[in-house]
Amino acid sequence: MVDDVLGAVRERLRTPPSCGVAGLDRVVADALRPGKLLRPGLVVGSAAAAGAGLADRALRHRVVLAAEAMELLHVATLVHDDIIDGSPLRRGRPSVVASAGVASALVVGDLLLARGALAAAGAAPNGPLVWARALACMARGQLLEADLRGAPSVEAHREYAALKTAELFRASAEIGALAVDAEPDVVRAHGEFGLHFGIAFQHVDDLLDVVGDPARTGKPAGLDAANGVPTTAALLLEASSTGGLATLVAAELEDASASLPPGRGSAELRAWAADALRRTLHAADDRPRRTLVQLSAVLDRFEHDIHPVRETTPCTPTPVL
Repeated sequence: MVDDVLGAVRERLRTPPSCGVAGLDRVVADALRPGKLLRPGLVVGSAAAAGAGLADRALRHRVVLAAEAMELLHVATLVHDDIIDGSPLRRGRPSVVASAGVASALVVGDLLLARGALAAAGAAPNGPLVWARALACMARGQLLEADLRGAPSVEAHREYAALKTAELFRASAEIGALAVDAEPDVVRAHGEFGLHFGIAFQHVDDLLDVVGDPARTGKPAGLDAANGVPTTAALLLEASSTGGLATLVAAELEDASASLPPGRGSAELRAWAADALRRTLHAADDRPRRTLVQLSAVLDRFEHDIHPVRETTPCTPTPVL
């Protein structure tokens, strides 16, 4: 059933509605070519783990809308990020800004944000609040990038990653639970899981900027370094301590596991997350062999172990009136 729901999300992304401008429709459709669908996968996994069988047609439609909302938000921010970074490639193809120019890329990003907000409204009563909070946090994270360049540190990068990347994973897990009317404590637990998983994912993804195979990642290596963004992986590499990356990932995954109650649903959510990280690691070449082996061992433990959790303050931006 989970695969069926993701299939429905993938089909909706392949056939976006027309905005009435043929040239822009083509650019939108190209931008929405489904990628790894990590965030929709977390939405659906969270809904299933909350106890929903997803057999009810109306309930399943709400989960599809929730997953679509998160992917639209993700893709919109990628379009805008590529404008900021001047990135020529996205998912192995020319980025929107490279193929259509800055003006069209700005419009496409805005259009995707609008559609994402509408999908979130159809997913759950509080869906738009979760969706908007994630967008506000991601914007705050982007604004922190300049400070990160000026005073790089592992701690500063974690704060940046929590806002720029992990809050979208938190929102994905929360809106998935909200879409199936989960209890508030379940929504919070899944959100905490998503946050820590998101930080772990960013640590692993940052490694790919240093040692990723462009044929597998679909984008050039070294973009963060070229743009002056000091990532955790790069900082540890400079200190000849890439093995420390596995320790950082392990800490986040331990906290992710500990946020969940025991049960089959939680175990399946951990298994999904471990598989997602393994697939991400697959895009690395063999240069940091020791680190890759250590990370693989961390993922094996993550699927089964539960450890004490560190509390993490969620992003609660001041509402813009």
